[in-house]
Amino acid sequence: MPTLKRSLHTQAVRGGALVAFGTLLIAATYGMARFGVGLLHPAMAIERPGIAAALPSAGAAQFASYCLAAGSAAFLVPRRSRAVVGVAGAVAGMGCLGLASSTSAVWFVASAFVGGAGAGLASPALVGLLDAAVPERVASSAQTMVNSGTSVGVVGAGVLATAIAAPSLVWTVMAVLCLAAATAVVVLTSGTLIIDVSPPRSRRRTPSVTMPIASALGAGVISAAVWTYGPTTVVARGALEPDQIGLLWAALGLGGLVGAFVDRPVSRFGPATAFLMCAATLLVSSFAVLTPDLVGRWWPLIGAACFGAAYMALSGALILWGRLLDPQRGAAITAWLFIALAVGQAIGAQILGPVFT
Repeated sequence: MPTLKRSLHTQAVRGGALVAFGTLLIAATYGMARFGVGLLHPAMAIERPGIAAALPSAGAAQFASYCLAAGSAAFLVPRRSRAVVGVAGAVAGMGCLGLASSTSAVWFVASAFVGGAGAGLASPALVGLLDAAVPERVASSAQTMVNSGTSVGVVGAGVLATAIAAPSLVWTVMAVLCLAAATAVVVLTSGTLIIDVSPPRSRRRTPSVTMPIASALGAGVISAAVWTYGPTTVVARGALEPDQIGLLWAALGLGGLVGAFVDRPVSRFGPATAFLMCAATLLVSSFAVLTPDLVGRWWPLIGAACFGAAYMALSGALILWGRLLDPQRGAAITAWLFIALAVGQAIGAQILGPVFT
């Protein structure tokens, strides 16, 4: 019995550590390597005029690489999840280092493309690893907590951008965090047995994912306005100074921590209804962030907090939606749903460009 207790204790400690470092990996690959491009662009444009007009192209490049990476991950998880996590940290770190040194529009866009792939690989891989390593009774909570790591990363990126004047140093710190978090997850999941128990393809009844994919696509279009153009628009309209833009990202990230608890409304109302509620909040809060001259100087910060809460909650709802559709293929379905979300963001980044630039 003492041996069994020690074994259970060790498993619990290892699972908790996996959740913690998984959250850090999502924080680094999403909140920093991916969404940091929009956050740091105003300061980088001042310091490096050659990249001033490259933000729309960089946003589209990131979303494209994210889709390619997530699509590749869908065919590799769950059996190759550890390797996918390692690659996620490596490419995100490389992208951050490229952004740290970029002085031309071409190099800026290319680095954003490389960095964006890390997030696309990390999410589906972590879904598979968590399902294998965390007890089923807490699996949903673990999934939404790790997913909320984006908010942690956004807050961290905002703090770094406020505390460190040089964008190149901020990107270097982000690169180190990407590599360290991925390494920790790979080490912690050493020996984890991941078995693909899906039935043979010829006998598998594939659940319909049309509704969640369409929902994710629409939410992506809505969210692109704030993720890509939020900082630049708030500065251009006089709500915040360039050196204060970290406050916007900090508010968004802090609000996003609420998304860790989306498993409760999903279990009560179902994933579709919970997602719709989040999407409505996302739309209203986007208006508050992007129109400070209409709603008031400090409303962008309040709107950013609500936006963060809504975005993290709806992305968490997508993970739970996919796992409910097919528990054995939750990681792969998550990849396709997050691709739809990113495709929507890529479309939104392009069609909204003339409005905000």
